[in-house]
Amino acid sequence: MKQIDKRALPFEYMGNSAKGCLLIHGFSGSPADMRPLGNYLKKRGYGVRALLLPGHGTKPQDLALTDWQTWYLAVETEYLKMSEDYKEVVPIGFSLGALLALYLSVKQNASQVISLNTPLFFRNEEYFVLKNPDCEYLSKQRSLAEKKRNQLLGRFSYEEIPVKAFQSLLEFKELLKTQLAKIKIPVLVVQTKNDGLVNPISAQFLYDSIKSKRKKLVWLEKAEHLLTFSDELPLVLEEIALFLAKSSGN
Repeated sequence: MKQIDKRALPFEYMGNSAKGCLLIHGFSGSPADMRPLGNYLKKRGYGVRALLLPGHGTKPQDLALTDWQTWYLAVETEYLKMSEDYKEVVPIGFSLGALLALYLSVKQNASQVISLNTPLFFRNEEYFVLKNPDCEYLSKQRSLAEKKRNQLLGRFSYEEIPVKAFQSLLEFKELLKTQLAKIKIPVLVVQTKNDGLVNPISAQFLYDSIKSKRKKLVWLEKAEHLLTFSDELPLVLEEIALFLAKSSGN
């Protein structure tokens, strides 16, 4: 059995509401990135589950053996399990998790969906497509200060990205673009303008492509990609609370 780092373990909070929230983390990250959001939703009475995507929480070599279909199946399975306990289940995804949450809303009868820093377009996509086809892993090249900060925050994230798995993510986002017009449920889109990874045009593209009658696009001015640990998180939490409190009508 693969040893999961204790910082990367999934978590769950039972709620006293008919609505549950399924939290989906990003590529090479872990549920720890969603814990600030999970703690907030718990205090507001919502049921919360944050799953660990396949290939995550162990070592990059495990992630290299997975693809978007594997990640989506895990999300869908967790969603269906949650649907047995809650009248409504709202997928809330960050980065890759946002792609998965949106695709889930196409395939399943989700009532609402929340998409945070959705990577429909990357800032340096040609870098990820790779000039060197023989390269198996890309280093994130974090600074020492960033590594220390991650330790203090209790984060778990791979320091290397398996190229094969990331290329599957790229394929997935292109597929999702062709499906966005099928989304008609209420959608909250949050995007940081200062995102160094995701091109902010992703958010406007998403907003314009979905056919929801109730949709909102929220821009953050200062936060970087990992908005769940940013100074602007309180604004995000407030927007999420308002969105969840409204009825699920289109």
